[in-house]
Amino acid sequence: MGWLNKSKRTPTSIPPTRQSIIGHRVLGHFELLQLIGEGSNGEVYLARPTEFADQQVVVKRIKPHLVANPRFRQFFDSEVVSMTRFNHPYVVQLFDASLDDPIGPCLVLEYVHGTTLEDLIQQYPRWHPRRIAKLVGQLCHALQAAHDAGIMHRDLKPANIMVTGFNTPNEGVKVMDFGFAGFTERPHIPMSELTDDGTVSALGTPAYVSPEMVRGDSVDHRADLYAVGVMLFEMFTGRLPFDYPTISQIVLAHAQQPPPRFSRLDVRDVSPAVEGVVQCALSKFASERHPTARELARHFGQAVGQEIWHETAPADQSTFCPGQQTLSMTIVDKTMVDIPAPGSLEDQFTFFDKFEAMLSPKLAAMKIKGFVAEVNGTVLDSQPGHVKMHLGLPPDWNGKPTRSGVIGWLTRRTQGVQRGEEPMEVNLQMQNTDANRVAVCVSFHPIKDFMPDDLAVWQERCEDIYNVLRMFLMAV
Repeated sequence: MGWLNKSKRTPTSIPPTRQSIIGHRVLGHFELLQLIGEGSNGEVYLARPTEFADQQVVVKRIKPHLVANPRFRQFFDSEVVSMTRFNHPYVVQLFDASLDDPIGPCLVLEYVHGTTLEDLIQQYPRWHPRRIAKLVGQLCHALQAAHDAGIMHRDLKPANIMVTGFNTPNEGVKVMDFGFAGFTERPHIPMSELTDDGTVSALGTPAYVSPEMVRGDSVDHRADLYAVGVMLFEMFTGRLPFDYPTISQIVLAHAQQPPPRFSRLDVRDVSPAVEGVVQCALSKFASERHPTARELARHFGQAVGQEIWHETAPADQSTFCPGQQTLSMTIVDKTMVDIPAPGSLEDQFTFFDKFEAMLSPKLAAMKIKGFVAEVNGTVLDSQPGHVKMHLGLPPDWNGKPTRSGVIGWLTRRTQGVQRGEEPMEVNLQMQNTDANRVAVCVSFHPIKDFMPDDLAVWQERCEDIYNVLRMFLMAV
């Protein structure tokens, strides 16, 4: 236990409420006008520069569970600063950012008037190849420029693509949320996703997740190209390639099942050449896909008889390629666990271990939920990088301590707890060490009201549960 950090976390200030910040000037000169949206990472406000009252911008206020990450400031200093220097006509530009504004950490972004591709697909389920060509060309230009700059999107989907000037000669795309899918170094899994109260939205958007993310393999820019393939499949056929009722079925299909041929879906007005582009983008292994977004666009252009890469090239394409900046590996923070007093009975029965798993953080919620069900656990709390649970508690236990000594021992037995099967508290602490690897620190603690009395048996139980956890998190 000596290597655990016993320092307490510094309390964070409570951010102001949504209503109270309307009219506030972010960074001193962006006046907030109204709340226009909300996502998993932040609240989105329409704002205007005070010196240019006829112009508008978007301010995104980052949610507290991301700010609580101790590496958050380092992320801002590297990734966000780089994004402010990346500018492309087909990407929503990040103008400015602040860590210390009174409303909390926030981003100032280009305001784009348009309709998301998600909304358009809902209105128009099937699209003609030539109708899609211009959008594909512009999207691939945006991706190529970002990939050349060392920036991946990681959560590309129709909801993150804004279509401007729809059905006009000036129709175009703006890709949103570039570079922010990796915002959280500590995986944050909301409580609802570890219980039966909600779906596993921490998986990102499972309909567009790449097979390598599901498998936990190394992920590079070609994961974005897979997402393009899913969107093309959807726009040509009017449905997703893997349309199942559960998230587990969807992600497993991405990893193992080939996408259906268009003819099986009674789609016969798309040429084999165009379908070949889509099937190539949906290959299970990145090495079998187009090597770059440029090649995907050229291949699609050949299939429809258009030079879409050249036709959609922006007139002014200024980009910044940041130097390679990597985050040094950090020991998993252990300040969120209550450490028993050295030499106490609880300390003798407290065990810990750690391992690393080739696990996409997007799959962590689903796998931890499976582990909890397997060991008959109950999740008590989930914070960034930390999940706390109890295992084996009797259903009628109310958390109030029973009597001590022999009477207390007899009381707990009457609650349905047998010797050698005492309930325990398990804490999982997780830290992303890179895009695909998660360091996991596991600690096992006795519950004071159900103290075990056989150290060897207790340790064996902890080891068995630890092995079950490893099996779930490391399974392909």
